[in-house]
Amino acid sequence: MTDAEISPTPNDCDLPRRRSDFATFNEAIDYAARSAKGLNFHDMRGTLECSYPYVQMREDAIQGAYRLVAMGIEKEDRVAIVAETSPEFAALFCACSQTSVLQWRWMQLHEKTAGAALHGTRDTTIDQLSVQLQSSDPKILIYPGEIADMAKAAADRQGCAGESWEDFNQRPAPEAELPEAKPEDICYLQYSSGSTRFPTGVAVTHEALLHNLRGHAESMEIGTNDRVVSWLPWYHDMGLVGCFLSLIANQVS
Repeated sequence: MTDAEISPTPNDCDLPRRRSDFATFNEAIDYAARSAKGLNFHDMRGTLECSYPYVQMREDAIQGAYRLVAMGIEKEDRVAIVAETSPEFAALFCACSQTSVLQWRWMQLHEKTAGAALHGTRDTTIDQLSVQLQSSDPKILIYPGEIADMAKAAADRQGCAGESWEDFNQRPAPEAELPEAKPEDICYLQYSSGSTRFPTGVAVTHEALLHNLRGHAESMEIGTNDRVVSWLPWYHDMGLVGCFLSLIANQVS
């Protein structure tokens, strides 16, 4: 597909906007999927590379949730995800939410990867990831294929499964009953950046998340014809919450 054939998702559609007034983030995903809006990914020059409507994201997330269930992942198990700003991460994050799986993100792995081979920090990167895997004790680490060498080494050291999301998406996805999330359930685990101390995990419930996201919409008075543009990566907490989760819960492209 050429760039000329890619159309961005619209600013507005016929679906009435709701400002994060949902009981769980899963309900927010379901409602956003009824709109024509979605996520749009651009390259470093600003060229639109991918238009990803929320309806497609939800479908991919449901398929991902079925794969997790087929793998034996159960409610409140932990899945570690490398947070790359991409459709694959968006679908996988939502898949974990749909499965009521606790997920955490090692926020700076992908940022540091490019320099690792050049500056001899591969072992350090594996060490750092291994410590966080030990802390969170996930069933599986899922990561972009281009960093498979380091990520799989860390997963092997921890003794958990490790798989690229390209391989994960090739797994069978037999339809299954998905657990129902409750407002007090943990939606995801977020680790601090580790700038001043070892990264600390914080449990974020559906209720707490949606309260925060409603605050975004109310304080900025999100309304007709509004759109969000961001360069913040999703391994950054403001990027993840303000420029990914908030867009879904407030139906913003």
